[in-house]
Amino acid sequence: MPDKDKLNDLKSNWDTYENLGVKAAGEPAGALFEALGERIVMCPAFTKDGQPGAHPGGLVAHALQVTATMRRLNKALEWNVPVGSILKVGLFHDLGKVGSLEHDYFVEQTSQWHREKLGQLYKYNEKLNKMAVSHRSLYLLQHFGIQLTNNEWLAIQLAQGSHFEENRFYVGHEPSLALLLQQSKQLTLHMDSKSLSV
Repeated sequence: MPDKDKLNDLKSNWDTYENLGVKAAGEPAGALFEALGERIVMCPAFTKDGQPGAHPGGLVAHALQVTATMRRLNKALEWNVPVGSILKVGLFHDLGKVGSLEHDYFVEQTSQWHREKLGQLYKYNEKLNKMAVSHRSLYLLQHFGIQLTNNEWLAIQLAQGSHFEENRFYVGHEPSLALLLQQSKQLTLHMDSKSLSV
């Protein structure tokens, strides 16, 4: 059970995430949060000890950091990408890590060896059908009726990077929104990793 400070952080982050999500996507976001809210709140962002966000609430915290970084980069670069698109893509690009409508994506690692030797706190849930995180994110968004522009769809599809085979086709032709998301994810992970190593 998280301590009082962690519970306060979970609640504060969730309140911000929910408010921004409804601002960006309206009533469909409310339906998404009604159905999956508790699972989104408790979802980790990563699986291994030492990775930023490898704890309950990690997904929401990471999404908020990425979104804030996207906004700062957009302003610094004077790209004028619409704030609504930045909010939608920044908040929802990793939504697929919640899992399907029925099953969580991550489950606690029960193998003591994997926990001790590899630092693996969570593992992939074998009850889920195989689907890339970006594809599952897009599926969940369309399931709840959250409308995406062409650039928003591409940004979420390309969120995991161009090293994935299905994303190589787009290299050199990514919309600005996708580049903002990719760079913001990398910067956020870099800054979080540095703070963990101090």
